[in-house]
Order: sequence, then C-alpha cells, then structure tokens
Amino acid sequence: MPPGIDHVMINCLDYASAIRFYAWLLPEIGYPESMALAQPGPTTGWYGAAGSVWVSQAADLQSPPFSKERVGLREIAFRAESRAQIDRLAAAIASHGGRILDPPREYDYVPGYYAVFFTDPDGIKLELMHLPQHQS
Repeated sequence: MPPGIDHVMINCLDYASAIRFYAWLLPEIGYPESMALAQPGPTTGWYGAAGSVWVSQAADLQSPPFSKERVGLREIAFRAESRAQIDRLAAAIASHGGRILDPPREYDYVPGYYAVFFTDPDGIKLELMHLPQHQS
C-alpha cells in the first residue's frame, strides 16, 4: 500500500449543518460513498479511492471555536480535478453553509497552483487546489 493519509476525522459543533455541508462537498471531490454510525456518537463518513473523511458530533460543545492559529489542525486541502471544478464549487460554497476566505485564483506557491480557501460551517479552514502535474 502506498504511503499517504488514510482518513481524516472532524469534530463539529452543529452536526446537522456539518453533515449538510460535507454531504454536498465530499461527493463532488471524490468521496462518493457514505456511511452513518450511531456509536460512539453521531458520525458520518464519506470514502473513495483517496481514503475517507469522517464528521462527528463534538463531545465538548463548550470548546472554543476552531482557529488555525492554535496548536493542531491548520487546514485540510483537497485536490480538485480542474480549475473549472474549483470555480464551480466555490460559487456554491456559501449556499451550503461555508464561507469563502480567499476566492479562486492562481497562487504563487508553485507555478500553476490554483485554489480557493474557505471554511465549513464550524469555521474549519478548507482548501480545494489544482496543480496540473497532479493529473493522472
């Protein structure tokens, strides 16, 4: 098995809002199958060839909101198939409960790097990125 990340797990404050958001986003970017679990608490996962992403209800609803400045997760970046896919999904993010932080454009990280930065309903920073040499 090649090295890589098998799965990502996200705790959310508002499970219903998070599920609506990720149920829209994840199938669009290559995680078409889903599974809901009741134990240990409400959890839904989406999976595909790249692995899986799981969303669970946070046990501590009093915890401070997400901040990319604290120790821990800073952002999750997903690969997109094309610039057109990024543009299409970016146009719909707000209507699904997310918020655009930086609109789709080419960034100077490496030549051809095209991305949109946004948040999920809990403010977790996400990115959709496309780099032509990532095409298979």
